[in-house]
Amino acid sequence: MKLSIALTASALLAVLTGCATTHDSVADASYRLNRSADAFYDEVHHQDRNNDVQHQARQLADAANDFRHDVREHRSKEELRQRFDKVAKEYHDLRDEVGDHSSSTDHSSFDEVTAAYLDLERDLEYRHVGSL
Repeated sequence: MKLSIALTASALLAVLTGCATTHDSVADASYRLNRSADAFYDEVHHQDRNNDVQHQARQLADAANDFRHDVREHRSKEELRQRFDKVAKEYHDLRDEVGDHSSSTDHSSFDEVTAAYLDLERDLEYRHVGSL
């Protein structure tokens, strides 16, 4: 009986630790995406780059900020996945614009945005379904 209680408690602790670790990694990646998306927008805005890139950069920065707010409210992983749809859409739209209209400097400064986005995608076990 005591062994059963101890094993159950150990299993529960392992599950709770895993949830906390997942939330911490999502929180860290959402912070980095929020920060890097804002920095990228500021950079393209101050360089007076292509209006489409500026617009998409602002859209992603806003979506990343909203998503970070959702993470800070400790929403469930499933809710976060659903809310991440907006971030994914804005990220992929901006990535397309950067690929089509930007300099190699823009591409390299977009790398930090991409790294944070991919970390979130992995941590949320999110699968982006692109439009056909």
